[in-house]
Formats: sequence, C-alpha cells, structure tokens
Amino acid sequence: MKVALVHDSLTQLGGAERVLEVLHEMYPSAPVYVLVCSRELKEKFSAWDIRTSWLQPFYNVFPKFQYFFPIIPLALKTWNFGGYDLVVSSSSSFAKNISVPKGVCHINYCHTPTRFLWLDQDYVSQELLSWLKLFTPLVRLMLLFLKKWDYKGAKRVSAFVANSKEVKTRINRFYGRESEVINPPVDTEFWYPTQAKKDYFLLAGRLQAHKNNEIVIRTFNRLRIPLHVVGTGRQELQLRSMAGPNIKFFGRVSDETLRDEYSGALGYIYPQVEDFGLMPLEAAGCGTATLAVAKGGSLETVVPGVTGEFFEENISESLEQKVRAWDASAYRKDALTKHASAFGKQVFVSKMQQSLETNFKKYTASK
Repeated sequence: MKVALVHDSLTQLGGAERVLEVLHEMYPSAPVYVLVCSRELKEKFSAWDIRTSWLQPFYNVFPKFQYFFPIIPLALKTWNFGGYDLVVSSSSSFAKNISVPKGVCHINYCHTPTRFLWLDQDYVSQELLSWLKLFTPLVRLMLLFLKKWDYKGAKRVSAFVANSKEVKTRINRFYGRESEVINPPVDTEFWYPTQAKKDYFLLAGRLQAHKNNEIVIRTFNRLRIPLHVVGTGRQELQLRSMAGPNIKFFGRVSDETLRDEYSGALGYIYPQVEDFGLMPLEAAGCGTATLAVAKGGSLETVVPGVTGEFFEENISESLEQKVRAWDASAYRKDALTKHASAFGKQVFVSKMQQSLETNFKKYTASK
C-alpha cells in the first residue's frame, strides 16, 4: 500500500507535530506534504521526504504563516495524490481540505476543526498587524468564504479520527461527520522523573494570547511564589513586561531541559482550553500533577485527586486558591506515571494501525 502523509505546516514543534512524528515512524517511506516548512524543522527532519507547496519561497522571505491564509485554498490544489492508495492527513486547520483522486482513501486525524473559523472569534483580531485592522470587514468576508470552503473540504474526507472526545463533538457539530477517538501519543520512555521536587511551579508551552497565560502571570505576581515559564510566542514580550521578580522566563528549551523542569516543579499550570493537550500527560510522566482549566481536553487527561486539580476558566482567584492549597506530596508518583502510560506511543500506534486498516477496507469495499 502506497501511503502519503499531509500536515498543515512545519513551523513549530507542538503536540500536532509529535503526532506527525509517530505517523512517520509508522510509514517511514511516506512523503510528508506540508504547505510550508521552517529552516529549523527542515534540518530536524532532514531524513524525511518533505514536499512543500509553492508558498514556501514566500514564507522564506516573510515567515508569518498566518498571513497566507487567504491563498491556502489555491496552494492545496496544486498537489497531486495520484498513485497513492492511502493519504493520511494530520490537521488542526487546512490539511484535511486536500483533494484526492477517485479511488484514493483519505483519512484525517483531526486535532480540531479549524479553530479561528469555528471556535475562536477573537483569534484574527489578536493576530492581525495593527495597520491591517483597518481592513477588518474585508478580513471577516474572507473568513466567511474560508468557512464555507472548510466545510466542503470536510465532506470529502473518507473517514475522520478525532484526537479527543471534545474534538469528536466538534467534528459532529461543525462538519456533521462521525469520528473515532484515538488520543495522541505520549512518549513515556522519554518523559520520566529526573530530579526531586524544588520550590517552583511551571508554565510551559506556546506564549500566545488564546492560551490564557496572562491569568497565570497576574496570579503569581500576587502570590509571589516562584514560577518558571518555558516557551516562546507572540505574547512573550507582553508577559515578560507584566511579570514580577518571582517569575523567570527560560525561552525555548530542549526536550531534555523541559523534562527536568517538569520533574522539579511542584505543579504544572495549564490555563488554556485545549483540544486534547499532551503536556499534562508529559508532566504526569515526569511525576508532576497539573492544575488545569476545567474545560476541553483537560477533562480527559487530568484526574482530580490523582493527577491534578481543576480551576475555573479566566478566573484568577480560582487559580490562586488552588495554588495556595496545593500539596505536591498528595499526588503519588507511581499513579501519575501509570496514568501517562495509558496514553503511550505503542497504544496509539496499535489503535491507529487498526483504524487505518479498517477504514481503508471500508472505503475500498464501497467503491
């Protein structure tokens, strides 16, 4: 069976890209189609057969992928998937909208329906350059077109696999499609405890407006308890300017350093509403419990009293109360690591292989 992999873009290394890595391990000879790829990740995945779209030269000059959204439908049309038996797309935005020839099965692993079209109405205003906000009405019109195009693209997918129950609900709500749930993999061979607990809490991930990191910074400014912040993003300068002397920023770090940060933290703070959210499971693998918003994918990965606790979304006082009452010793390390292992890589690979084979057989039988 000849297989191709498709991913939105390789411009950052997050949970979706970790899923792509495992899919590539399953099909190491499969080419990986992405709209654009950063130089850094091109080097990291130099052994892969990465095939970019005609947007790549423009991205090399102006590496702001979000500003290419209006012409992405044109870019996706140029790929030819003739000759493949199976195309597996991994998408949180547009990769599912590819067109494949008749007789080619297209299975989409959906991290979420396109967030800024269906879920986060403030995303565009947060991401636009100040002068572009003069054209907000035009941008809204463009989004309406993309929404209709995205809906039509979702109807062409042969079968959906959702990364969580939350996303399964969204796929049904926005696209009118059913899906199977297979949670993303956590590499528990890598994420394990490396050091004893220290005196800080940890905030880690992309520093972007929709991640609700401001609430954590404001809360720890009042608490004056040490907080380590790992990660970069468009909100980093703003967060740094807000932070008190008890808050330290580490920027982008290696996975090995992040593992140490997880392991030494009293608790991991997870303020965003995520589709699934791998990082609480990485923290659990490292023996650290999570304080998460009681919404979205966290409801599937955090077990109150066992692997963490919940606080109310966008309410700083709720987070403050939980931190003040926090007792890291109340969460057993063996229970945390056992919980993470239930989402291990081999679990994902086994379920995904079975799903792909079953859906491929269903597709071919229907033709």
